[in-house]
Amino acid sequence: MKKNEFVKSLNVSRETLNYFYEYKALLSKWNEKINLVSKHTLEDIWQRHFLDSGQIIENVEALEKRWVDVGSGAGFPGLVVALLLRDRKVDCDLVLVEKNPKKVLFLNEVIRKLNLSVKVVNDNIYTLESLNADILTARAFSELNNLMEIAFRHRKKEGICLFLKGENYRIELDKTLNNWFFDYDIIGSLTSSSGKIIRVKKIFKR
Repeated sequence: MKKNEFVKSLNVSRETLNYFYEYKALLSKWNEKINLVSKHTLEDIWQRHFLDSGQIIENVEALEKRWVDVGSGAGFPGLVVALLLRDRKVDCDLVLVEKNPKKVLFLNEVIRKLNLSVKVVNDNIYTLESLNADILTARAFSELNNLMEIAFRHRKKEGICLFLKGENYRIELDKTLNNWFFDYDIIGSLTSSSGKIIRVKKIFKR
């Protein structure tokens, strides 16, 4: 049922659905060797990871943009975004940033197996030169205050940020607003009543 909800919500083609099955199999196999995601969440992967990650593409225009995903880990949301954008024939320069070498190996294996056009940068996002992102995303990577520092450094002036947050999003927002001025929207999640997508536009340091 959760798989059908994923397909219906994001209008996924049968061909791309098969790629997601292959992604799921690779994730399950690798997760036995390295800690990519909590084991129990694999039982609900279609909603917990695939739909939760994929929903963000509805909130930004990605055509011919540079999309940077920070702390990509198991590929959420970056690889999910890559599969969905290809499904919709949206050409996008997608860059995944991940510091952990083992997770980078996994990301590159999925990219190779699924024939995706995605670049993986094995480095620390806090020390990298600016990546000039039109779109910058992060899921389960860091608190909003830290993400704002990353965004200030790595997004283009008119760039958009999409940060997936859980039930404590309001606490994070209040803390971050003490240090930054920024324009933002709060978008409800398709997968959780307490989850939110925080879409950030203009950013200024206090």
